Amino acid sequence: MSNLQCGYINSKDRQRNLFKWILTLQAVLICSLLIFLGNWQLHRAAEKEQLLLQFSHGETKKASSSTIHLFDKVELSGTLSSRYFLLDNRTWQGQAGYEVIAALIAHNQKSQLISLGWLAAGPDRRTLPAFSLPNVIPSIVAYADKPSTPLMLGEDHWAQGWPKRIQHLDLKKISAALNTPVSEWLYRPTKQVIPELTLTWEPVVLPPQRHTGYAVQWYGLAAAWLICSAALAKKMLTNKEKLA
Repeated sequence: MSNLQCGYINSKDRQRNLFKWILTLQAVLICSLLIFLGNWQLHRAAEKEQLLLQFSHGETKKASSSTIHLFDKVELSGTLSSRYFLLDNRTWQGQAGYEVIAALIAHNQKSQLISLGWLAAGPDRRTLPAFSLPNVIPSIVAYADKPSTPLMLGEDHWAQGWPKRIQHLDLKKISAALNTPVSEWLYRPTKQVIPELTLTWEPVVLPPQRHTGYAVQWYGLAAAWLICSAALAKKMLTNKEKLA
């Protein structure tokens, strides 16, 4: 066998070995990533189960209580401010709309923010839907929830006048706009307060079972990727033995 032929064979062997190591490395990295995603989904499922358990065991308390916890049922009453906020980008059954946030003013207490429900948006986004809030609402029971803080790509500019369309619940800006301190809780009524508004809130958006299903899918992809990589490696080894 000539030196040229030997060099060609050695070059092919090096290429096969390099490809084998690349195949092994990508199989390890991708399978590790898929397993990580599956574990993360199981962790999210456990978190959701804990939230639902906390939701089902919430206590009923007065608004003046100093020991309110997430998902406690709180008894509220007072006067509704005529000024309210329209929390943007809230969809219901495929239709765009707003979440109506109002302040319940009680004597010698911070104003309580209440999510009164979902209101459909009109065909023209430049025109905000308007309706009248009752001055006084009867005693209601509402779940205590924490306002979420979404990722904002820019500053949330509030226009003059009322109602105000907002992109997220900024308690400091809301307090300044209402010229009164507000509670850190967002209360969500257990029953409909205003007929024109629809209660759409649920304690969790995706149930634990959905996260568990996603975890199974990620683990299945990891297994499939590992099997395909092993089959390809075996085929390469068989071809090498035939050429030997």
